[in-house]
Amino acid sequence: MVSLCPTSYEKAQKIDNFSKWVRQKLLDDSTPTEEVFKHYAECTSCGETWGSYTAKRVPRDCVACLKKGLDPVVKRWTERAGDL
Repeated sequence: MVSLCPTSYEKAQKIDNFSKWVRQKLLDDSTPTEEVFKHYAECTSCGETWGSYTAKRVPRDCVACLKKGLDPVVKRWTERAGDL
């Protein structure tokens, strides 16, 4: 599905088989696609897990365990989104 503004809609109306044209333009694009990675972490003390496509959003420490005075070990790992 493609959203079009009024101007692009008018142009699209004039192209025979617009869907095919869009597919072909996308396939002709030689821009390399970036691999997408998902970052994970798991607290070995309480078992809480986190996951995000942004590495900064995955904690290095388990705040809940730290508040309880525990010394949590947080395992971190990354997987390619295509493998998930």
